Amino acid sequence: MVALICLAIGVVLTLIGRILLIRAAFGVSVGWGLGIFLPFGPMLFRMSYPDLAPVSRNFRLLALPCFLAYFVLRSGPLSGSDFDKFFKNKPVASAPANHYGLEKAKPIVPPSLEQRRAINATELERLTEWNKALRLKKRDLLHSDVQGNLAYNAEVAEYNDALTKATTEKNALWPPKK
Repeated sequence: MVALICLAIGVVLTLIGRILLIRAAFGVSVGWGLGIFLPFGPMLFRMSYPDLAPVSRNFRLLALPCFLAYFVLRSGPLSGSDFDKFFKNKPVASAPANHYGLEKAKPIVPPSLEQRRAINATELERLTEWNKALRLKKRDLLHSDVQGNLAYNAEVAEYNDALTKATTEKNALWPPKK
């Protein structure tokens, strides 16, 4: 009941503000009086005649707390507890991260021992080629080329890390024979 009273007071204040604005517009001219009913007419009138519109503005600003009080105090189909029930999200199972929304999930199968051995052999071949390229770079590198030596040393460190990983993998895939 209190919410409806706040709503009624807000509507009355808004209507009074609008009537005062229409009266001020007709006081300037009939064109402004009719123009106030067009879209953006009230805004253009307030911008053109700021000294005639403040009384209307005060009534409209007083209406805002009344409307706010209505939304806070109201009871009905979308009030308090019903509001949460109406807008609450239902939990939805998310899709696995390995596919898009409409695709069916494919099980991720780890590579077999033979596949892992083939991958490791390919990696060791790549590292062998890299080692040959590094030897050629070292041969052509001048001792006075500081930047070149720094870049070479960084590449050698990267090569050594990759070689260590590949060798560790090879030792795990090919256990020593007894």
